[in-house]
Amino acid sequence: MLIRSLEIFRAVVETGSFSAAAERLHTVQSNVTAHIKKLEGELGAHLLDRRNPVVATPAGRQLLAYASRIVELHDDALARFRPDGEPLGELRLGSMETTAAVHLPGLLTALSRRWPQLAVHLRTGTSGELIEAMRAGQLDAAFVAAEDVGEELALRPVFRERLVLVSARPLPAMPERAELLRTPFLAFRQGCGYRRTIELLLAERRVPAPRIHEFGSLDAIVGCVSAGMGLAVLPASTVAQYRQRFDLHTLPLPDALGQVTTVVATPPPASWSRALEVFMDSLPVPEDAGPAMKEVG
Repeated sequence: MLIRSLEIFRAVVETGSFSAAAERLHTVQSNVTAHIKKLEGELGAHLLDRRNPVVATPAGRQLLAYASRIVELHDDALARFRPDGEPLGELRLGSMETTAAVHLPGLLTALSRRWPQLAVHLRTGTSGELIEAMRAGQLDAAFVAAEDVGEELALRPVFRERLVLVSARPLPAMPERAELLRTPFLAFRQGCGYRRTIELLLAERRVPAPRIHEFGSLDAIVGCVSAGMGLAVLPASTVAQYRQRFDLHTLPLPDALGQVTTVVATPPPASWSRALEVFMDSLPVPEDAGPAMKEVG
């Protein structure tokens, strides 16, 4: 069956006339008649009672349900890949919790207002988990703190972050080694880029076996740090969001560890859907980010 034949069949049923269907579809009546005859021949069924108005037979009513779904899916597919088409369907995003809490609310709200037919699904996790989800085809794009995401993915820098040491008490200077030896850190599970920063920071200060309490949510980490359970390493922008709720103190990390970039990982641009295209167009690019997109590999 041709998509065009189904479009014509649906138009005949909706208008009740071969001539009205031809006018609606900007064709001639003989073409409409030919398509209907071809459909009936292919299906071996009588689809239309040719009276005034034309009505669908029981077989025709069955076909009409399928025809409507097929034509709508066809139009949806065209819209997704047309450069100026409205994005439809789903956009599956992944993000670190810190990025989701600080940077994404404004971006996703603006995207939803601009493209109301687009359904956004957001999944949070560690950078490692999100990269694996990208490789498995479970996400369209993911915000991660990673430089090596594999040869099959592309990277674009999006947010520059300043990492800080977070404490329940003032930090006039970096704690001495002896204090770090007895002070636990609070962090996300393995695969989190900020947890890796904690490990590097302590290794520089010859703390051989860091004590890290593992948490599954940003709220829990910040709340327990505020209560005096231990220290954390987080972006300064994230801490600023929590200062109205918690008494927090921060100390910037040394530049070698404290300057990080959040990137968005995607499949190669040639494979982007229309939904991913409009989302990527909405993202900011840091002034010193260099090339807008780096294909890895």
